[in-house]
Amino acid sequence: TMRSKLKHWLGNLLLATVSLGAVLVFLEFVVFGMLLKPDDVLTNTTINSVVRYQPRSVADFRHPDGRVSRVTINENGWNSTKPHYETARVPGRLRVAVIGDSYVHASYVNASDAFPEIIEEQLRKRGIDAEVMRFGMDGAPLSQYLHMLRNEVAAFKPDVVLVQLIHNDFDESYRFLKTRYASSFLKVDVDEQGRATQFPPVEFESSSADLLRNSATFRYLYYETNLYLTAKSLVSRYFWGGDDSYDPDFIVSAVDTRNLDDFDRMARVTRHLISEMSDFANTHGIKLAFAIDAVRETVYGRNDQGTAKLERLNAIAADAARSAQVPFFDLTQTFQRDYARNRMRLEYAYDWHWNERANRLVGETLADWVIDDQRLLPNNINVLETIL
Repeated sequence: TMRSKLKHWLGNLLLATVSLGAVLVFLEFVVFGMLLKPDDVLTNTTINSVVRYQPRSVADFRHPDGRVSRVTINENGWNSTKPHYETARVPGRLRVAVIGDSYVHASYVNASDAFPEIIEEQLRKRGIDAEVMRFGMDGAPLSQYLHMLRNEVAAFKPDVVLVQLIHNDFDESYRFLKTRYASSFLKVDVDEQGRATQFPPVEFESSSADLLRNSATFRYLYYETNLYLTAKSLVSRYFWGGDDSYDPDFIVSAVDTRNLDDFDRMARVTRHLISEMSDFANTHGIKLAFAIDAVRETVYGRNDQGTAKLERLNAIAADAARSAQVPFFDLTQTFQRDYARNRMRLEYAYDWHWNERANRLVGETLADWVIDDQRLLPNNINVLETIL
């Protein structure tokens, strides 16, 4: 009868649903929860209008070469070996703040191996009583660094603020990206007449993407298998509403060079932002400095239209810093000398972020720069009795 057929069909549906649920639970908590574990999740939040990581969080990131790096988010919402950033100063102790994106956040190395920590280590080895705080946020552009300086970093009254520039900092300062938290970054545009327009960041809000990221099964299948690279265009178009199409042929130093054609616009925005940061620093008695990554493909011998575009960004940044009379350090020669001597690459085979070797090299180099450049090191700092 129809009733018995319906009962049979519903019974099969229930059995299938329970079976599917059991499989999903097994995958989530056994296969991808214990055996094939993906990276842990870091959640974001906004405090004092600045997007950051959920304070007092810990996450392990597992890498294709078998390494595991640990991120320790402190009480202020930043990855650091310091559990808390104190606003109170120790008289005579040099305080350095480092601002940047994922290179400063540094989830690919342990917190103790990130270059800001190496800067502190090297300063203290040279007999300088110093503390280094870092403020790194994945995906943040140069425009957001200005926002972070104004609304977060200045509260700690640093002597020196070092801004680490990466090649996607320029166009992304005015280009609106369709990502999880790009709208949480300050955006700034400057027209041909030099008139600047600021687009304030919005407070970060969790979305359905965050629910998916909480699933170990999703994280493993989406990230660990590199599915996110092949699906990047579809996700941008149909989930976030963007129109970017991912094509590895145009990627240089992890930057899509198709977005780097309007150099006049990037130069105007960069000069405005560095000038604004310089004016703010001068008003608050802060010594401001900028460093920029090398075009590492060029370091390894590649020279083409793509690498030439990124080299122009180094020149744009240097020109803007010179115009604002701000100290500027290009890491290109540092990386070239090291690679010529050792023939060892400065990033991981599976990712373009600096590896431990590069973080140490950058930390040692920038520590020497802070000491040697008379524009950066204050006179009234403590000298340690014992050089560690």
